[in-house]
Amino acid sequence: MENNLLATIEWLQLFGSTPLEIIATMSAICGVILIARQNILGWPLGILWASISAWLAITEWQLVSDGILYLAYIPIQLYCWIVWIKRGSAVEQGPFVPQWLSPKQQLFLVAAAALCILGWGLSISVLAEKISWIPQPSLLWLDSVTTVLSFFAQFLQARKRMENWVGWCIVNVLGIYIYWIKEAPIYSFQYAIFLGLGLYGWMQWHQAQRIESSRLQSVTAGNR
Repeated sequence: MENNLLATIEWLQLFGSTPLEIIATMSAICGVILIARQNILGWPLGILWASISAWLAITEWQLVSDGILYLAYIPIQLYCWIVWIKRGSAVEQGPFVPQWLSPKQQLFLVAAAALCILGWGLSISVLAEKISWIPQPSLLWLDSVTTVLSFFAQFLQARKRMENWVGWCIVNVLGIYIYWIKEAPIYSFQYAIFLGLGLYGWMQWHQAQRIESSRLQSVTAGNR
């Protein structure tokens, strides 16, 4: 009985060793599940997660880019929340369902992301040298990749573009590695969960896309 209790406590530690970490983890997991199911209530949970994570990233782990990212998530998640409300109620624009970008748009997206990663990394490096209260960034380029791709993925998610899940999967794989190196296994474990949830989200949105495509084909066939 005692061994089972200790094992349970050890597993619970993966969700956080402090109340803030536990709240952030549970908010993030529930939020991603809701977004994967296209439930608008996922966004306020994301705002809560971002607020706590920003504090931890800057004060505990000195991950400057991640800290800035989490702070930026707060207005971004609010923006996504508003977009889903407006787009979901805009009946005249048709159903608000997941879609892929065109190949040309995808190529532009990759090029833009690469340029932004380069610019972000260089900017953070310069700021750390010029501004005393900004600590020297750790894992500068890996951190820059996860930061920039997270911004891109978030805005793609607001527009229900399927590419957002590709971006999140890359971010989550790198996140597992980064936080493991930073000896923050709790957040490393969180990113492993997010990776699984990202795959789940892709499958859910892909299914919704297929259903809508089949519906449109049936409507087209019926009008002939």
